[in-house]
Amino acid sequence: MTQPATRTALLLAAVLIYLHPCCPGLLHAGQANTTSPLVNQGGYALAPNGHITAANNSEAPFVPASTLKIITSLAALDILGPDYRFPTRIFRDQESNLYIQGSGDPFLLTENITAIAQKLHDAGIQEVGNLIVDDSAFAIDSLTDGCDNTTNPYDAWNSGLAVNFNAIAIRVDPDRTVAADDPKVPFLPMMQAIGATLPSGHHHVNVNAFAATGSLSNTQRYTGELFAALMERGQIVIKGKIRAGQTPAQAQAVLTYWSEKTVREMIRQCLKYSNNFIANQLFLACGANRFGGPATWDKGRTALRIYNKEKLKLPETELVMIEGSGLSRQNRVTARAMITALQKFAPYKELLPVKNGIPLKSGTLTGVYCYAGYLPQQQDAPFVILLNQTQNNRDEILQILTTKKDTKTIVAAKKR
Repeated sequence: MTQPATRTALLLAAVLIYLHPCCPGLLHAGQANTTSPLVNQGGYALAPNGHITAANNSEAPFVPASTLKIITSLAALDILGPDYRFPTRIFRDQESNLYIQGSGDPFLLTENITAIAQKLHDAGIQEVGNLIVDDSAFAIDSLTDGCDNTTNPYDAWNSGLAVNFNAIAIRVDPDRTVAADDPKVPFLPMMQAIGATLPSGHHHVNVNAFAATGSLSNTQRYTGELFAALMERGQIVIKGKIRAGQTPAQAQAVLTYWSEKTVREMIRQCLKYSNNFIANQLFLACGANRFGGPATWDKGRTALRIYNKEKLKLPETELVMIEGSGLSRQNRVTARAMITALQKFAPYKELLPVKNGIPLKSGTLTGVYCYAGYLPQQQDAPFVILLNQTQNNRDEILQILTTKKDTKTIVAAKKR
């Protein structure tokens, strides 16, 4: 049987950032360096000892793709706190209806819901009326900019109450039998509805890419059905229906379940797997923390704009954040601004994934190829490479920066 940590890694790995088919974002005239064969439209910077000593086009803004997750993570660590845990609260009313009130926990997984069901049973709850999902912590009126709502799990919608990164694993056999494709997840009615539209094989899909039926969104239905199935497995009888609604003020608090992972631990997984859903849950939570609930895209943007101005001392001409994952091609950052963020992120650099011994975050969309991280070969000097061009030369540029070559060779590298 798959262990919880392994299963979480598999779920996260399936939600890697989308390689977007659109054209790269356009730059203003005069921003691209046309003299460099390795950097035709982009920039880079290297800053050992706190000062930029090598740079190219470092003050021009470019599409950062997933390297933007470093700045989202930095803001979440400062605004929410590295040890913050998201609560999921359970309430009960006089009619024995049970309310599940989310707060945007990015890591509300099957094993966590199993633990919640056990705690409810231990508290003496053996039977409930209706099961009511309360996702009112977020008021999301649109998809993430850059999200195409494909079936791919990297396009999963954000929500104040979502389970398993809002993606579902389904197996469709050749005889059209539909089954859960995760041994820990019971078969849910919505699996049959989604599986009927899929070809034979193993699928891990964004639940909201499929038509919703009834009064529930697919996120609400998925959350409700998974809670109901696991509660029934834990010997709690659901006598009523799954509904959506806000928790009434007079409802009695039954249980508060705090997320198993802290924000710091969530960020490690977010950066390792470049998980868009986690990044934007944190982005939205930062807005709600700063301005009160419910969380909205506008509150998230405003909170990050204030944070970048006050904490990083960066003007909007150098850093624009439309969302927190890097999916949007309207996001912009200069190499200089990313260096500033990396200098601030240095105490947390061990949260970055490591490539060939170098802690770094990559960012990739079609026509966008970026790196940001720290060079151990140069006393952990922060570096950034932002390419918005057809040629993906980021590894060649990184090799030059790593080996301490004269950075003029970046201009001459392809002439040899």
